[in-house]
Amino acid sequence: MAEQRYLYIVFLSTPYRTGSFIRAVTRFPYNHMGISLSPKFRYFYSFSRHYKAAPFYGGFTKESILRYRYNGKTATMKICAVPVSEENYQEAKKRLEFLESHSEAFVYNMLSAMCFPFRINVRVDRSYTCAEFVLSMLRKYSDIPVLKECKFCSIKEACEILEPYKIFEGSAGAYLKNADWFGDTFPEEMGTWFYTKKTFYNNGRLAYRFVKGKLNKKRGTSL
Repeated sequence: MAEQRYLYIVFLSTPYRTGSFIRAVTRFPYNHMGISLSPKFRYFYSFSRHYKAAPFYGGFTKESILRYRYNGKTATMKICAVPVSEENYQEAKKRLEFLESHSEAFVYNMLSAMCFPFRINVRVDRSYTCAEFVLSMLRKYSDIPVLKECKFCSIKEACEILEPYKIFEGSAGAYLKNADWFGDTFPEEMGTWFYTKKTFYNNGRLAYRFVKGKLNKKRGTSL
């Protein structure tokens, strides 16, 4: 009998100022999402900042769970195991491997993040927020009809939809015992100029792709 495959989805209450701000706006305990192929959750995949000191320079990230212990605080987390077919599991694995090997081409969707309070997704080529990315993976590789039908889905709504698949909720400390950074650049200190340059470059690419997408759409509708 074939082994049942799962996509593991994590919701996190991050111990940083940006996370506290987001939770104050949404009035919901979780502000971040990620996806893993392993229930051990020593690392997972998401879209977020690359370095702790550069909150507006982000993209595709392979995040160590060590990110979520800071200044004596440990994040709370909720993990959901979503069953998928062997074929979809392998396709999801290929997608994550592709994103990891081409991570420089993908940027964090700051425009969509700013429009979140208005329940608007801003579609930009090769760009996601953490929720957009995880939900795109679930829409493509799992069989949860409500996710395929909704145009906008907040972290709170995703958390409610995935409640039947919950396997853990509590402190991330349980997953920190054998943790490693696994190449995660988050704790590295690179200097103010580096962070500033990368932030402007990354968000410049985001703006360019957004405008280009709008112009291409306009040209397409005018044909």
